[in-house]
Amino acid sequence: MTATDVRPDPDGPETPTNRPPSMHRVKNWIRRPYARGIMVLTVVIGFLLLPLCWLLLAAMNQTGAPASPIMRDIEQTVFVFTLVSIPICAFVFAVLVYSLLGWKHVKGDQVPKDESPAIRSNTIGVVLWTVVSSALAFFLVVWGLIELAQITANSYGTIPADEQPADSQALIVNVTGQQWVWTFEYPQYDKITSETLYLEKDRPVYFNVTSKDVIHNFWAVELGVKIDANPGAITQTGVTPDKAGTFNVRCAELCGLHHAYMETQIQVLDKGSFNSWAREMGGSKTS
Repeated sequence: MTATDVRPDPDGPETPTNRPPSMHRVKNWIRRPYARGIMVLTVVIGFLLLPLCWLLLAAMNQTGAPASPIMRDIEQTVFVFTLVSIPICAFVFAVLVYSLLGWKHVKGDQVPKDESPAIRSNTIGVVLWTVVSSALAFFLVVWGLIELAQITANSYGTIPADEQPADSQALIVNVTGQQWVWTFEYPQYDKITSETLYLEKDRPVYFNVTSKDVIHNFWAVELGVKIDANPGAITQTGVTPDKAGTFNVRCAELCGLHHAYMETQIQVLDKGSFNSWAREMGGSKTS
């Protein structure tokens, strides 16, 4: 064996003993001025963004929503998702604002002071980021699935028209879209038709939706109903309006030149007023 022979150490390379523990590196990072600045900005921006939860609901309610249990579920989901996203949004904006203002004095090849340790080599940082992100994603998925099941239960949207609940009080409305009007037929009232959707308050209604030409989308805005109207096919959904008033139907699928004008009104009436309207239209209840 010569002096230049180098044999591998059977025990492997020696583990460095001078590397600070992960928690020490986290504490050292928190002590840095820019870290404290970003944390303070995150809290401030978070509080400034908090009113968005209620402003979004106020915007959704300007035309009279919610007018059904489905729309209430939708509004609740919008509120919760907005609330959960605010901390993340606030942190991103805080980093952006501090980057624009806090480090603007660094120019050219000047090395920034207090260089931050790499996050990818910080065990606590990586684990914390992974756990928080996974918990947030899990919460949103579970919430979304529960709300989807609740909305489906309220609408019976996955049940064909001939298999929908045999409730003598349920109202059937055949919805037909065509460029660029909506037509509503009431088969239980001698098939009377109207270009305004008339519904009875607190009475379940089931929609059979189709189209005569191109794909449209039947959107009863304040009721939380939104489903495709396909030519040559029938799609079903339903809702129970629980608020009297005047609401809106729009087309939510680009369907041609006058798509934006394909809208009409919903009149939700009490039982007596609805029956009076049906009689005036020449329809007597047949089932």
